[in-house]
Amino acid sequence: MENDNLHLDVYKNHSELHNNGTVTFFEEGPQNEDTLARYQYICNAFKGGFYESVMKDLSVELYNEKLTPEQQNMIKGLVDGLTSEVGRAIVGLTCLQLAIKSIKIDQSIRLHKGGSNRRNGFSWREGISMRSLDSMFNTPFLREFGLLNINKDGIMMTRSLAENYPYSQLYKAEIRGPVKNWIDIVEALENKSLLPYPGLCYLLSLLKNRSDSFKSKVVTVVNLAKEMQEFKFETIKTILISFFNNAEYSARAFEVVIHCFMQALSEQKLIDGELVPLSQMRSANKKHGNIGDIEVKRGNMIIESWDAKYGKPYLRDELEELNDKLYNHPNVEIAGFIVNSQVDLRQDIKNRVQEIGDLHKCEILLLTIDEWIEKKTSKMPSNVLDTLGYNWIIAVAESFGQKRTTIAPIDEPCEVWIDELLNHIQEAKQ
Repeated sequence: MENDNLHLDVYKNHSELHNNGTVTFFEEGPQNEDTLARYQYICNAFKGGFYESVMKDLSVELYNEKLTPEQQNMIKGLVDGLTSEVGRAIVGLTCLQLAIKSIKIDQSIRLHKGGSNRRNGFSWREGISMRSLDSMFNTPFLREFGLLNINKDGIMMTRSLAENYPYSQLYKAEIRGPVKNWIDIVEALENKSLLPYPGLCYLLSLLKNRSDSFKSKVVTVVNLAKEMQEFKFETIKTILISFFNNAEYSARAFEVVIHCFMQALSEQKLIDGELVPLSQMRSANKKHGNIGDIEVKRGNMIIESWDAKYGKPYLRDELEELNDKLYNHPNVEIAGFIVNSQVDLRQDIKNRVQEIGDLHKCEILLLTIDEWIEKKTSKMPSNVLDTLGYNWIIAVAESFGQKRTTIAPIDEPCEVWIDELLNHIQEAKQ
């Protein structure tokens, strides 16, 4: 039955959470002495290797004896809600909250902001900086152990998790992913019906099993790719185009497949320069100094740049953005866009391509994936071309399999892409 009495009253200097006659008071302001002491205690525990000790203590008996089936389903539902696009921040935050409660059970995990100096920003008197704890301890741990592929900047970079309201059933920020499971866990931890340490162990076990399963699939798909020496280049190309067209989040898969093609060219010393590592998803190009998704440098200068545009045949806005970027990169010799379908080449586009090219003394091209590949391979002997196809599909398998993190640092979970790639390779080999 829904709780009609549940509400949050927000005042100038505090908030009150009302739940069936119980009122929880959240005072704003610099951390009090008790909270500061708890925060230091939690930091010291993390510094002392808390997470590492938990990983050594994962035990089926522990959480089977201490967690009810309903609680296990609640945590499992959280992990099952992970997809390539959503859920990572919530799962990472839940891990941190379970760890905080495991270390210091009297610390509220509703209050995710706290500091000793109010002038530095919003703070609750009994709140702690979950953003700091995450960036220093939680995200590095999850990344190091391969439990959750999250951006190195941390889970609290998700703005919807940083609103100045306590985490509760009334937290109204728009969050995508297994939100109900997360909030249910928060409520269970705060009302002390869920034991935090067994809960943490169970969550980490699920993530570890997921990671082990992923690694097993990666071994399979990489090995199958390495058995494709006899496949012709055109067959490999057909497989990979079908793969990104049928994969979830095709736009990102498209970027990676194109970058992997350049990886294969680089391995065969067929590019004049050094291939720049793949940018992380949603990296701000201007902030990071990028022109496109695929770049080649000579020394410190970008000389070639391509932007993958999945499902965007009309590129007028993109041309204007490219024009702005080229002012800061005068050494670019060739730049353009690669589209998965026919490019819209109406007259205004042709005119603008000519104008930008003349202005920056740079060749500007708008190509389909087939045209781009033809441009790169038209003069290759057939044996070199077939070797390129073989190296290409291995690069795709290893990049999505997190085996090329230096040249292809893909932070988002890749299991769904590995599954799809495995299906395509298996079908081709039958």
